[in-house]
Amino acid sequence: MAISVFDLFKVGIGPSSSHTVGPMRAAYSFAHHLVSRNLIAEVTALEVDLYGSLAATGRGHGTFTAILLGLEGYEPNKILQSEVAEVLARFENGSPLLLADRITKSALVAKHPATSTLETSTLSAQKEIVFGVDDMVLRPLTILPRHTNGMKLRALDRAGNTILDETYFSVGGGFIIKEGAEDAVLDRLENEISSHPYPFTTAAKLLEHCNSAGLSVAEVMLANELTHRSEAEIRSGLTHIWEVMEECKDSALLREGVLPGGLNVRRRAPEWHRKMVEKDPDRDPVYWQEWVNLVA
Repeated sequence: MAISVFDLFKVGIGPSSSHTVGPMRAAYSFAHHLVSRNLIAEVTALEVDLYGSLAATGRGHGTFTAILLGLEGYEPNKILQSEVAEVLARFENGSPLLLADRITKSALVAKHPATSTLETSTLSAQKEIVFGVDDMVLRPLTILPRHTNGMKLRALDRAGNTILDETYFSVGGGFIIKEGAEDAVLDRLENEISSHPYPFTTAAKLLEHCNSAGLSVAEVMLANELTHRSEAEIRSGLTHIWEVMEECKDSALLREGVLPGGLNVRRRAPEWHRKMVEKDPDRDPVYWQEWVNLVA
């Protein structure tokens, strides 16, 4: 199995890995390519087309706003909840998109650590683009050949010429594949599988390794993970994932109102939690399913 535990359990903006995290990562990748290829100064307009499922259910899954965040250079595993609220409020007020803002700031600070906040703000303000959710083109009935979750991003210059055109597919679990790079992705996965001491692609093969080596599933997975990072890095990374899960759970149990996405779905967790605390103050195992469902 080539997929790392850190691929399976991604820290990222919710609510969906395929409809929120994946599109945000694709938009970030597109913005990053504009910067890395020195094209950012030429951009005066953007076009984003969403296909299939991304177009059909994107509003309720936060797809559209996630793409705007990615275009500004925010990454789903690094953005703070406070930043999400701040940026989305700015979009709702009609403010322009700050294309690759976070990427250019990071590059400037890395190159000149003593750069002042004023200088970084001046740099990012040069790439204001008038682009918002309503400018995205939705094609729910059109399915691209590779996958139902497809998106095309284009950057145009002042004359209307395309200076960068990329197509991405959000294939699940937050994974994205850029059109034309499919073979490279498969080659990378095959190389990673062959580098593991206990390679497997089925549960039967996993259990075979456990039986022959006298190891538990966790020990087999740890041995495979050690081909990519140290044990200290693995344990630190897993602790971080657990901490984020706990923070999300604790935050959700307190937040009232409706869920984002425009569907006006009322948050149920706070009231449910209050009832469970009254009903089961001593955490009787008989209520385990109710507690699990509450967190879910």
